[in-house]
Amino acid sequence: MSKQAQVVVDMQEYFCRPGHALDRFIASFGEPGAADWYWHWLDATVVPNIARLLAGFRARGDLVLFTEFGSRAADGSDLPLWARRHNEMAMSALGERIYLPLSDPAARVIGELAPAASDVVVQKTTSGPLAGTDIAARLRAAGVESVIVTGVVTDVCVTGMARELADADFDVLVVADACGAPMRESHEWALRVAIPTFASIVATDDVLGAGERAVTSAARDGAVMVLY
Repeated sequence: MSKQAQVVVDMQEYFCRPGHALDRFIASFGEPGAADWYWHWLDATVVPNIARLLAGFRARGDLVLFTEFGSRAADGSDLPLWARRHNEMAMSALGERIYLPLSDPAARVIGELAPAASDVVVQKTTSGPLAGTDIAARLRAAGVESVIVTGVVTDVCVTGMARELADADFDVLVVADACGAPMRESHEWALRVAIPTFASIVATDDVLGAGERAVTSAARDGAVMVLY
C-alpha cells in the first residue's frame, strides 16, 4: 500500500470567511448574495470534512501539507499577471485588493483548521502549487505516492494542484465534499470536467472508511461525486 498525504489548499481567512475584499468583489459583479452558497458550503460541509480528514491523517502519522496564497510584496507586485489584473479590477471597483500579502493575518489558515506542529505549511504566489515551491520534493522525501487534495477554490488552485501533482507522477484524489468555489456552477464544472483527467474524485467518507485500495478502486470504477 502506497503512503498517502493530505494537501489542504488555501483554506485562508480571506478566502474562507465573508467580510473580506473577496466577498465584496464577488458581490460587486453579481446578484446580492451571489456567494451565499459558498460561505454556507464551507461552514457546513467543507471545513468539518477537512477537519475529519486531518484528524485521520495525523492519527496515522501521515504527512499533512497546507498551502497559503498571497504576495510577498506589500503592493502585490510579485503576483502573476492574472492576479495583478484581478487586484486592479478590485481596486477600481472597491478601492482594495482581493489577494492579500502573505504577511497579513487574514492570509493564515482559518483557526478551525490550524496547522499542527507536525504539519508543513508552504506559501506560494502562484495558482500552480509546484511553481517556485518544494511541495513535490517534500512529498517524495516522505515516501508519498498518493495525495488526497482538499481546499479552495475548486476550479482554480485545487484544479491546479491536481493537475501539477499528476504531472509530477503522483496518484491524486480530490475530495468533492472537502473543496469549494464561490460559484456553485464552477465548483461542479471542475469536478465533472477539469479535474477527472488528472485525478480520481472521491468523498470524505470514502477516504476515512474504505482504505486506500478501496478508495482508488471506487473512484476509478466511474463515480464523479458532487455531494451536497
